[in-house]
Amino acid sequence: SPSSYSSPACLSISIGVAKKLMKNMNKLIFFAQEASFYSAIVRPMLRYKNIPFTETAYAKNIIEKFFDKSGSVQIPQIMTLDGQIIQDTTLICDYLEQHYPEKSMTPITPIQKIISKIIQEFANDFMIMPAMHYRWNFKFTNWRVCYYDFAKLAVPDYLFFLRPFIAMKITPKIEMAYRKMGGLDEDFIPEIEKWYLDFLNKLNIHLAQHRYLLGDRPSIADCALMGPLYAHLGRDAYPKKLMLKLAPNVYEWVKRMNFPDNTDTDYLSNDELPKTLMPILDLVFKHQGEKTIGIIKKTDEYMKKMSDKNELLRRFSGKAKFQLGKYLSTRATEVHIAWLRQKMLEDYDNFIENDKVKITNCLEKNNWIDYFDLRLDQPIKRIRNKYYHKDADENFVKERDQFINQGAFSGGKKSKRATRD
Repeated sequence: SPSSYSSPACLSISIGVAKKLMKNMNKLIFFAQEASFYSAIVRPMLRYKNIPFTETAYAKNIIEKFFDKSGSVQIPQIMTLDGQIIQDTTLICDYLEQHYPEKSMTPITPIQKIISKIIQEFANDFMIMPAMHYRWNFKFTNWRVCYYDFAKLAVPDYLFFLRPFIAMKITPKIEMAYRKMGGLDEDFIPEIEKWYLDFLNKLNIHLAQHRYLLGDRPSIADCALMGPLYAHLGRDAYPKKLMLKLAPNVYEWVKRMNFPDNTDTDYLSNDELPKTLMPILDLVFKHQGEKTIGIIKKTDEYMKKMSDKNELLRRFSGKAKFQLGKYLSTRATEVHIAWLRQKMLEDYDNFIENDKVKITNCLEKNNWIDYFDLRLDQPIKRIRNKYYHKDADENFVKERDQFINQGAFSGGKKSKRATRD
């Protein structure tokens, strides 16, 4: 895909050819797109860790092959050196941290680690709203992304001047899907703009004093915020101009994250949080916390109605009340966010008791505690990028649900469930 930051080749390759490429080059293959929210989360980690990789767009003839292995056709996905296919940015980052531990981006101290995971959840959920607003409500200003990048992904071999004609067909479908993700109600727009400008200002103040969120070393929290702040808000024409004018320190951070310069030192000592980060965390805990409370509640209600523990959980468990400023409405409750919160709390449960006390004291001191320990009554697990009750029979559901794709886009023959007795 076209980019001011990279020039990946668009390869039309089979899985077998991809394996041979990796064997010869000893490189991981990163299937991504520059305009993709979630691709932007993984790319900084690959570069910061100096992991040899080749970035390429999807080719039509391998999408189904990837689906066979990962259960998803969504980007980004990585093919590892041993041929594994991994989809979902959180799982990709976990894999990279585990298999390339040099230059870790996960803090080891309890408070900083938990805070980075909270920001990770916030970036995956709440930040989708300003990201989608500033892309799709200014799509003519952002024409290069909305009417060029997506068309190039669909038809990489078409000449430049033909792509807008393709975009006229595919862009409305993409826009509709992403508008639903962002919940771009007309009454909501003034409140999300007011909220985003406040967030941007607070982050700009923080980055005037620190190179990254937790000090002078990038973390998984920084990677997570690159999803919205680079792919949409720091790259699309309209919000990029806004960021350059109102938050130049944020824009410099975006460039720094995309091209780590190896002059970082470390996170703040003694497990401290930067004072300038605290106003940002107030926004994160309050607004993401209120959303997550609704998601956990609706997911619990949904699971209590299940008669079979092998039942596939729908992508959305219902709708919960949502308020931002004067705007009051409902928002779809995504099961993925319940899983992210569950995953973070598993990290918390693995800390020794003294570390748990440190985390609790920090949360209580800053009035964040009510938004923290939000647990499902019945835990869930992830199988082939779909969600089930923790006691589901993994082998059975893998076989039964092998044709289901639950991503934002479901295309092709393998997007619907096969009928079974």
